[in-house]
Amino acid sequence: MMELETKRLLLRTLDLDLIDAAARRDPKAFEDLGYHSNGEWPGPDFYEALPFFRELLIKNHGTRGFDSWIIVDKATRDIVGGIGFLGEPDPEGRIEIGFATNPSHQRQGYCHEAAQKLLDWASRQRDVKSIIARCEPGNAASQHVLLKLGFQKSREDSEFIHWIYPN
Repeated sequence: MMELETKRLLLRTLDLDLIDAAARRDPKAFEDLGYHSNGEWPGPDFYEALPFFRELLIKNHGTRGFDSWIIVDKATRDIVGGIGFLGEPDPEGRIEIGFATNPSHQRQGYCHEAAQKLLDWASRQRDVKSIIARCEPGNAASQHVLLKLGFQKSREDSEFIHWIYPN
């Protein structure tokens, strides 16, 4: 497990125990692992991606950080959301970041704080040459976070706005 820390947050990579607890949406299992969840995590998109992240962990014999992380409030141990990458850098050194905050924790700066810390970490990794993101055109909250982080729009299609981080 890897861990990063900000003023208010812990970012921790998922392990198989946490993935299994999330797949069962089991609050008791979260508590046994030292976290609290109000039932909002994992959200639908992340829940669907759990098999992908499980497979990555098994294939890579653990994590190198280019997979999924949880965002935890240090004071309460609440899981406030998730963040991470969609796998190792590709042959061009490109990785894609994604993030989501639980509805009850939105508009409190958690996503920006967590993403800034993870971008700082990723920018220092030898194999990373560029960081990209994408969001749906109607997702004003994600667009706001990406702009605040310094991402620039690279293109738009019918499904997504594509972004690049100028590192």
